[in-house]
Amino acid sequence: MKKTLVTAALTLLCFLAYSQEADEPGGQTELSVVARAEYLSSDPLGNTSLYTLLEGEFAGNFSYSIANHWLSSEPELLYTNTLRNDDVNWLDWAYLTYSTGDFAFTAGKNVMLWGTFENDEYDFDIHYPFASSIWNNVNVYQWGLSASWNIADIVTLEAMASTSPYNELLYQPKALAYGARLKREGEHFSAMAAYNAIGKGEGAFLGVFSAGVHGEFGRFGFTLDWNSQAGDEETVFTKGMSTMMDLDYMASDNLQFRLHGGLEYYEALQTDSYTAGAAVHWYPIENLRAHILGAFNFGTALPENQFIFSVGLTYTFSKRW
Repeated sequence: MKKTLVTAALTLLCFLAYSQEADEPGGQTELSVVARAEYLSSDPLGNTSLYTLLEGEFAGNFSYSIANHWLSSEPELLYTNTLRNDDVNWLDWAYLTYSTGDFAFTAGKNVMLWGTFENDEYDFDIHYPFASSIWNNVNVYQWGLSASWNIADIVTLEAMASTSPYNELLYQPKALAYGARLKREGEHFSAMAAYNAIGKGEGAFLGVFSAGVHGEFGRFGFTLDWNSQAGDEETVFTKGMSTMMDLDYMASDNLQFRLHGGLEYYEALQTDSYTAGAAVHWYPIENLRAHILGAFNFGTALPENQFIFSVGLTYTFSKRW
């Protein structure tokens, strides 16, 4: 583990040094450090974590993004999972993008082309009690190549080939995954839909459809996500369905209220689970968010009804060159 930590730290320092050298006309670099402390009734450390996010541009057409997950409630897993595809580790993503005209080409570790806004969020913004089974059980951070075409000002078509979350080890790839996504990003309304053919090995593939819509109108906002499969801790995916909705209201510039509802159905067991919850986000100072939430889980998939309570702080420090 010590060698891994040293290598990770040196890698980050090298990118920082390179970024400063690349700070020429037309190039820029930004480093964000995100610390989150949380108490969760079902897991005392909850989503307690430490992240860095390094992004920049250079040479006119190139850009990069590196997200590191240095600390979690189970820190040893981040480093023992370094060479695994079936679980998250200290490197969420690290990719290089070349853009020309309406086209862009990306190589490296990246988020699979999923169709839900939940998977578009940074991990440190996610509330565990509100997260879907796919977010909790499927590693969507995979190594691969992708291309995108900006069809119109707000519409993009993307395609990706990557390693599969069914692979255990990075250096023993037994399967690949392929995905395509159509995405619309508007000022008040956004939507996307994706299909992923995920290799399970020996030529077998699992098809997953996913889609989401998001709208913002004045102080109100909503997000609706849907997946054609559910996630499973043992088998990665299980036949079923997952859907959820968030309703947001910005009462003021520093106070937000959120209502959450979720439904998941597990076909093999003919069972289901429901989640209903509410959260309050308060921003007492710039870059600091405090939250409190409660969630109630019930349904035939659970041995008994559950109530989960959470409080936490998230602080973001950013520096731009």
